[in-house]
Amino acid sequence: MKLVHVSLRSWWWGEPLFATLGGAGGAWLGHDGDLPIEEALGVAVSMVGVIIGSVFAILAMITRACDNTFLRKARKARILPITNYLWPFFTVIAMGILSTICLLVVAGVPEDAPTPLRMLVGGMGGFFVLWTLASLPPALGVLIVFTRLVEKTSGISE
Repeated sequence: MKLVHVSLRSWWWGEPLFATLGGAGGAWLGHDGDLPIEEALGVAVSMVGVIIGSVFAILAMITRACDNTFLRKARKARILPITNYLWPFFTVIAMGILSTICLLVVAGVPEDAPTPLRMLVGGMGGFFVLWTLASLPPALGVLIVFTRLVEKTSGISE
C-alpha cells in the first residue's frame, strides 16, 4: 500500500470522482441481465491492458534517464529523491492490477447469480477501471516535469 500514493492532490485530478462514477456504472450494468456487461468487460480489459503497458514503457524511459551522471547532477541541483517522480506510475499499476482482478471476478460471476452480487462485483470493477483511467493524466504530467528536470540538469557540469 505504500506504493499507492493517494493524496489531496489526487482529488484535484478527479480520480476518486471518476472511480465513484465508474463504480455506479458497473453496478448499473450488473443490476440487469439484459445490459451488455460482456461488451463493457471486453473494452475495460483492453483499456487497462493498454494503460499498464504504456506505464511500463514510461517507467523504462525514466529509469533509463536515471544513469549515474544524471543522478550526480540532480544531487548537485538538490533535486532528490527521484522516487518522488515515480509514485503516480506505481499508483496506475496498482489500480490496474486491482482492476484486472475485479474484472476477472466480474467475468466469473454467472448470469443467474443474485442481483446484489452482480451489482457489487460490477461496481468494484467499474470503480477500479475508471480510477486506473483517471490516474493516467497525473502520471503523464509527472513525465513532462521529469523531462524538464532532465533538461535542467543538462546544463550542470559534473
